[in-house]
Amino acid sequence: MADAHLKANKLRENVSRFLTRKSKLRVPLIDALSRLTNRKMQAVIFGGAARDLMLRGPGAEPRDVDIVVDCTSVQDLRTLFSDVLVRTTRFGGLSLNVRGWTVDIWPLLETWALKEQQIGSRDFETLTRTTFLNVEAVIVDLTPVGNRGRRVFSSGFFEALQARTLDINLAENPFPELCAIRTLVTAAKLKFQLSEKLAKYVLQQVGATPLEQFIQIQMNHYGATVLDVDTIYRWSKIIQCQIGTQSLIRLPFQEAVQFQLWQEPRSLAA
Repeated sequence: MADAHLKANKLRENVSRFLTRKSKLRVPLIDALSRLTNRKMQAVIFGGAARDLMLRGPGAEPRDVDIVVDCTSVQDLRTLFSDVLVRTTRFGGLSLNVRGWTVDIWPLLETWALKEQQIGSRDFETLTRTTFLNVEAVIVDLTPVGNRGRRVFSSGFFEALQARTLDINLAENPFPELCAIRTLVTAAKLKFQLSEKLAKYVLQQVGATPLEQFIQIQMNHYGATVLDVDTIYRWSKIIQCQIGTQSLIRLPFQEAVQFQLWQEPRSLAA
């Protein structure tokens, strides 16, 4: 319990430093997000961005920033961010471009799993149970709440980092093929193992999907091909050989994956 408390404090510290040290690169993002706090909209940093800040520190520049807002409608957000709005996402949220920062933002109650799966109460704490992967099952308040500071909620997130193991947090997902390819990319970048349950899930999706389709899936999600068809095929065979013989599945991490899930920290000088 004490260890988890220390880790949550570290995450709070990293997020606070990320949002308050106004480098030239970061000022546009901070200013855009301040529109939410200026209107007293409660919001959280969700998933991969929070993970990156935990692992890489406040100098990290996540590939994208997911923000979930406790507001009534997407239209509220569309009006607030009309000048930086790029498109509506496939989940019904909004994709913003803030001077090169990619921000996905949506209302809490529009989260797919909260709407479709009815998992618990529809609040920020339950939101952590909606991610596919355990290493994304974390949220941090965008701004401190009263005297309590920034709240941190997680669902196996810190345990996943400690064990260096990817696992399924919520299996139900409208895009299972994307979940499979994101698992492989995330495992390679973090150099994490896969649980046997997750490994079987990946094999099932790879076996049921033409491998060429994963190229288009990556282009749509990452804007680039991270893993080519040959690599996906070879890695699936490596996973298959380990199923049933060991509880944790390892991939050949010595093979370089050039795509960055995060950018290398740049200067924080103003």
